[in-house]
Amino acid sequence: MNITKGIFGILTLIGVRPGFPPAARKMALILVFIALGLFSTACSPLLSEGTGSNTGLQPALTFSTTNMMIDNGNDFVWSGVTLTINKNYRYQADKMPRGVSSIHLAEFRDAQGNAFNPQSMVPHQLNIQVQAGFENKPGSFDWKSFFEK
Repeated sequence: MNITKGIFGILTLIGVRPGFPPAARKMALILVFIALGLFSTACSPLLSEGTGSNTGLQPALTFSTTNMMIDNGNDFVWSGVTLTINKNYRYQADKMPRGVSSIHLAEFRDAQGNAFNPQSMVPHQLNIQVQAGFENKPGSFDWKSFFEK
C-alpha cells in the first residue's frame, strides 16, 4: 500500500470522504497527525524498559544524537559508577551526583580503546553498575530499547 492510499484510508475511517472540500480534508489530516503525535508522546515510556536491583537506583535516561543524559533521581550520590553501552562501550566515573549528568557518547570506549561513534552507532542497551549506592551498597540498573530483542 502506498502512503497516499494509507492517509486517505485513515481519513475515510474517521468519516472524511473524498468529496469533502479540500480545506476540510486538510484540517482532518492535521488533526490525525496531531493525535498520532500525542499518542506517541504518551506512549514514549513504552519504547524503553529498565530493571533495577533492590538497592533502589532511580535513573532517568535521555539520548540526543551525541550525548546521553542520566538523571540520578535518588537522594544520594552514586560512587564507583560504570556505564556500559551495548555491552561493549564503557564509561567510568568516581561519582554521579544527584540530578542530571550529560556524557558525550564518544567518551564511551571499548576494550581496544575505540570510541563509541554516535554517527554510525545507536545505543540500544545500557547497564549501570554502582559500587556504593543506597546505604553504601552496590547497585545496578539495566536498560534496553523496546525494539531490542
